[in-house]
Amino acid sequence: MPFQYRHSIFAMLGRYYKFDLRQLISFAEVARLRSYRAAAARLNIAQPAISRQIQALEESLGLAFFDRNNRRVILTKAGEWLNEELGVILTRLDRIESIKQNVSEDPSGCVLRIGDAGGATAEILAPALQVLRKRYPKIKATFYQNNSSGFFDDLLEGRIDCAFPMLPSDNPNLVSHRILTHRIGVVLPVEHRLSQYKTVAFAQLKDENWILFPRSANPVLYDEIISCCHRAGFSPQIVDEVSPRQRAVALVACGAGITTMTEQRKHLCLEGTVFRLLRAPQPSIGCFFCARRAPSHPLVPEFGSICLEVSKAAENDVNLGKE
Repeated sequence: MPFQYRHSIFAMLGRYYKFDLRQLISFAEVARLRSYRAAAARLNIAQPAISRQIQALEESLGLAFFDRNNRRVILTKAGEWLNEELGVILTRLDRIESIKQNVSEDPSGCVLRIGDAGGATAEILAPALQVLRKRYPKIKATFYQNNSSGFFDDLLEGRIDCAFPMLPSDNPNLVSHRILTHRIGVVLPVEHRLSQYKTVAFAQLKDENWILFPRSANPVLYDEIISCCHRAGFSPQIVDEVSPRQRAVALVACGAGITTMTEQRKHLCLEGTVFRLLRAPQPSIGCFFCARRAPSHPLVPEFGSICLEVSKAAENDVNLGKE
């Protein structure tokens, strides 16, 4: 969380301030040394320049920080307050160089902020983080949930460092790499006439009530499901569109209809529901590793490479299982 001022005067100025860091440092040195001449020598600038900077600071804030009716340098009440505040602010600024040095020597000094919607947690994210932690034992990670478009906004606005959306981004400032392809199945009530089969064809679902997700959540998959229904000779009777998938499963358990789900999430099925894979033409959904083209964390490129390696290894395991 960014530093929050205890007083409201800076907040009232808005995002762009009428004063600058040089003015604050000049004030802090004069207040510390109680001498314009000593502060000028300390900062290696002319004494008139320090006087002008402090005057500009006072004018921008509408406050007087020094008692000019006295030959000595005496702080006013406002000056005492600002001097106390700057003690905290400048200490934090002093940390920037040390943070930069620490990160260059040990990139694990920065927390890796990951957007994870659950599409790759078990297959890619968890094993990739294990590899990363072996290389950088001090690495810490925080996780954020959102939909694909939300992840793209989070990346562009710097709230997260990388994400695992279900769609690739077309923004030129982001890069996307497919790391998984999930097969799609259908969730049925346990007493459903088709629950006895291991797989279900779209044509067998033409008379069902469909509970889909909002198209905005994943327009590619949404359109592919509708297209598969059309190729099977019918238009689905959509009775509801809900998110997340847990809500849709709950509606299936109540007998409101059927819903679709990735095979990877079939563990979300509740008592009274079953998951069955759909037969060809079978829709699928991709999962991607996405990050800024100019990385916001020094370990993002390496973490992305690890994810691709884990993805390739998982794909090879699947191919071996088919042989």
